Amino acid sequence: MGLSAGSILASALAAGVSADEIYRTAFDESSRYSPMQALDFMRPNLREPPERVALFVAKAAEVMATYVSGREDPNTHRPFTAKQTALKLAQASTRLVPTGLFDAMGVRDYLRRQAAASDLPETFRELREGRGKSLYVTAVDINTGAQVVFGPDEYYAGVPIADAVTASCGLPFWYRTVRLRNPRAGEPGERRWLDLADGGVVRTANVGVALKRGADLVIVYNPFTPLNYTVPDRSLYEHGLYALGSQLFRTVLGSRLDIGKDKVAHDPAVTSDIIYIEPHNADLDFFAMNPLNFWSKRRAAQHGYTSVKRSFESCHEPLRQVFARHGIDLGEQVPQPRQSRPVLRVA
Repeated sequence: MGLSAGSILASALAAGVSADEIYRTAFDESSRYSPMQALDFMRPNLREPPERVALFVAKAAEVMATYVSGREDPNTHRPFTAKQTALKLAQASTRLVPTGLFDAMGVRDYLRRQAAASDLPETFRELREGRGKSLYVTAVDINTGAQVVFGPDEYYAGVPIADAVTASCGLPFWYRTVRLRNPRAGEPGERRWLDLADGGVVRTANVGVALKRGADLVIVYNPFTPLNYTVPDRSLYEHGLYALGSQLFRTVLGSRLDIGKDKVAHDPAVTSDIIYIEPHNADLDFFAMNPLNFWSKRRAAQHGYTSVKRSFESCHEPLRQVFARHGIDLGEQVPQPRQSRPVLRVA
């Protein structure tokens, strides 16, 4: 199960790629897989501007035809005036603005290359039939605001894995809206295209989706929690727009997940074990990292590994009991120097 950037990791793990191999691949240390390049992650959005010009021209022609033909305004029952026409043209000009800086198709093409070169399953059904793994990925339909779940037994099961993962990673404004061919086009109520954005827009985690599909053990990793800034007589306000934006973004995602945790914890129908892994709210180093900085990935990976490892060590016994219920042996705890600030919670 994956959403947003986590869908890339989920798809690799489901295909049988180990966590260690994923790490080596990210830093060009794998003999089997190639690393994602900067242009895969940040492919300039060059395809959309011509599309937007065409959309504007079509709308402008429609507006001008309405004016020239003397068609009446349905509200006033009088012909549209030159002023009204000018305002409509001004409104139509917003169609010229691209929906994102970059094109997520760079991510899709990278995933397709990896699948082709390494004989990895390309569809959800192939993955389930060939590897015995059911992968689920989520995105949001920008036309309805509804969550879309991709998987082997889902409504849009015909969407390839690489395309679904790309849609799930389609962070609004960073990437243009992800347009996928609708495998159900032609059916009643179905559009030719699926216009999608990042799955994190509607959910911070997919705990409910996993539970509905029979998961007995759910491990959630949420890298976005608000910082508890406690420097005496100082404020994040002093750090400027980026710090404030990051804090508000983390607050929205973190509080939304907290609501979900509370809902699941008080639902008597939920009998599964759920483990939440999140950064500590005083982790200044992690807060300072820009999640979109392609060149800081090694630092982020090392920091994440160290902090999560420390958390597992501090919660070893309760975790050992939880994992044991699912046939997973954590082994004996290796004595470690006492650490403060555990970042992992078990529910």
